[in-house]
Amino acid sequence: MKTTTSIAALLGISVAAGGATLLRSRAQNLTLPAHRPSTPALFPELGPISTMRAAPAIPQETPGCLRIEDTKALCPLRHTAVKANISGMVARVTVTQLFEGPRDGRPVEAIYTFPLPENAAVDDMTIKIGKEGVIKGTIKRRDEARQIYDAARAAGQTAALLDQERDNIFTQSIANLLPGEQVAVQISYVMPLKYEDGHYEFVHPLVVGPRYGAATTNQPLGVRSGHDVSVSVNLDAGLALGELAAQLHAVKIQRLGESRAQITLSPADSIPNKDFILRYTAAGSEVQEGLLAKSDGKGGGHFLLVLQPPATPRRAEVTPKELVFVIDQTGSQAGAPIEKAKETMRYCLQNLNPGDTFQLLGFNTEVYPCFPKPVAATPQNLRTALAYLNPLQGSGGTDILKAADFALRQPDDPDRLRIICYMTDGFVNNDRNIIGFIRNHRGSARMFPFGIGNSVNRFLIEGMAREGKGVADIVDLRQPGKNTAQKFYQRIADPLLTEISVDWGELGVETGEVYPKQIPDVFSAAPIVLKGRYTKAGTGTITVRGRLRGKPWERKIRVSLPSSTEPGVGEAIPTLWAREKIASLMGDVWAGDLQETPVEQVTQLALTHKLMTEYTSFVAVDERIRNLSGEHKSVVVPTELPEGVSMESESRKRSRSNYQYNGGATGASSAAPAFGRGVQFQTRYLGSGSFGGGMSDTGRAKLAAPLSEAAKPKDTLSKLTAVLRAKAKAPSSFPVKIVIKLVQPPADVLARLKALGFVPGPELMSGLELHGSIDESKLKALAALTFVQAIREDRPTP
Repeated sequence: MKTTTSIAALLGISVAAGGATLLRSRAQNLTLPAHRPSTPALFPELGPISTMRAAPAIPQETPGCLRIEDTKALCPLRHTAVKANISGMVARVTVTQLFEGPRDGRPVEAIYTFPLPENAAVDDMTIKIGKEGVIKGTIKRRDEARQIYDAARAAGQTAALLDQERDNIFTQSIANLLPGEQVAVQISYVMPLKYEDGHYEFVHPLVVGPRYGAATTNQPLGVRSGHDVSVSVNLDAGLALGELAAQLHAVKIQRLGESRAQITLSPADSIPNKDFILRYTAAGSEVQEGLLAKSDGKGGGHFLLVLQPPATPRRAEVTPKELVFVIDQTGSQAGAPIEKAKETMRYCLQNLNPGDTFQLLGFNTEVYPCFPKPVAATPQNLRTALAYLNPLQGSGGTDILKAADFALRQPDDPDRLRIICYMTDGFVNNDRNIIGFIRNHRGSARMFPFGIGNSVNRFLIEGMAREGKGVADIVDLRQPGKNTAQKFYQRIADPLLTEISVDWGELGVETGEVYPKQIPDVFSAAPIVLKGRYTKAGTGTITVRGRLRGKPWERKIRVSLPSSTEPGVGEAIPTLWAREKIASLMGDVWAGDLQETPVEQVTQLALTHKLMTEYTSFVAVDERIRNLSGEHKSVVVPTELPEGVSMESESRKRSRSNYQYNGGATGASSAAPAFGRGVQFQTRYLGSGSFGGGMSDTGRAKLAAPLSEAAKPKDTLSKLTAVLRAKAKAPSSFPVKIVIKLVQPPADVLARLKALGFVPGPELMSGLELHGSIDESKLKALAALTFVQAIREDRPTP
């Protein structure tokens, strides 16, 4: 085993007798600006923000403040303060949200949907009311936490409830926020940093983008939400710092010696409408392999294993590939995002290898192939593809699942590995279904998604790459698309290490409790980090095997699993392991690999490690009854529209029902189960100057023409799932509950469906899906309707 000290320094780990600990905090005192308010901060982490002043009542509404209709009062979220302490490759982050009740009105319940990193392990929440003491939140089963919160709200007690909607989307609720009163909620999480090719990257998202098929609290274009953000980062790299910069924000950087720095967001760049991205290098920062452990005091414990494949020259020969390029041309990509995507795509097309074949797909709620099938990378075909690409405009809704299905179900080329390069912002509500679908139907293809924009859905982008056995990357609107495209070609040209496995020898490691279960391939200079559990202490040799640049390779590493560690040492290692296991279990659920949703298993794991999940929540209650009447008004805090996103395109004006501006969301709703792979999607081949939705007027006119017979589904029953197809062929007179997926529905869609006997259900899903029931004998006639795209059974979502 190589020197533990260097590994510990890179991971932010302090070594003590027999174990290791992840450092949580090395906070430095900030130099405060002169305008710091005299009112004491509710939390020190809020720092120097003018919104902390005990200001007089706001005399009139300002853009972004939320109006309570019957009282004409305002209820803004005043400020969010993000404070990160980075030590090596680990970050401990606190997020403090300052709420203030409207000064002219009754008590309110504030509801705020916000993002956190998709790999964050959220393990603490506290609240502070005015100048009173801190109330520590407790982790409970989600239903129990909701009951506690609802009871406190009804009793007139101030309470806070933190729910997880997705791995990267959370909802904060504050009950009985009194007029003029400030309540600060502090959330804490720990997460590993990303490392690749000598660069470390810390990302904290600041806004949830609008999700197609879900209600949104995003403000319309040009309207502010009324609250701002501050960010401070205390960085200890453990090695001499090199380059250090924030990609999308103006920051002040103060170097504190050779290896430390303090980074503070400029007050002039405090609108929370894009991800905060900090990148840096450190001298001699090549990560070395090693194992670090935390004992549980019972002879076992948890560990982190860090593997760094050796640097090896690339092979000269380039294996021919089939590349399928997919570009998101939906409304959220209108303007700057789609121009950046097209810029990146042009470079990809112009740098194909002579032996490659390729296809180019555009999509919104339909898929628009450039060619009937993948074609050779000839000059003529490249000219056709570029002509297809140039006039693309962002318009319409987002059906990533349909585009993924189309790309994956192309006939396989036995002579070429299929590489799918997928460019999207990921602004959809069925992200978990998409991730599970890719796992089940990837086959031998590899997927390399590019997130296009300054606040993309990283949960989906990273999930597509993980299940697609590829690598995700982000193309923000301020960097040349060429940079990401070049990295993409370097990765796929000759992967560094593939087919990786670890033989634990005689060590007492629970092989079924090591995560990730499928070790990802390594395409560049990046470490593999495994998290596991062991049942007995001991020393032994592990063997790491794989194919290095296509040739068999192995390395033996001597490791030690401690029987005991000092109190307080290595506290974050079990937390990170538990977070990874929960993510693995939920991934199995989305892919349908488990007979039943492991609710109890995930819940017990989360309660043991005090972690947020979809089944556990944090709740904090003030014991005092502060709202004697018990009356209150529930309001939703508005959020910014992500930088570069324009929701005011004509397509979005026509489809506001799909991106609902109803202000009533308390979080992302559950996505419906994905349609089966057998659904025949209508597509239109648009090479040689004919372009799909979101195109020029000429292209749109051509799309209005009737489909050719070859493009139409040959069997309308293919719109039905296998179960419904069997019912349609031998129908009874009994009704069946169904979900209908629509495409370009007419204005009288409900009337036409009811004429067939369709009975709408009480739940009308957002987007282009309808719940209801119909007699089995009418299924064929329903499937024959041109605006009906697919029909499935209506079953409860786990």
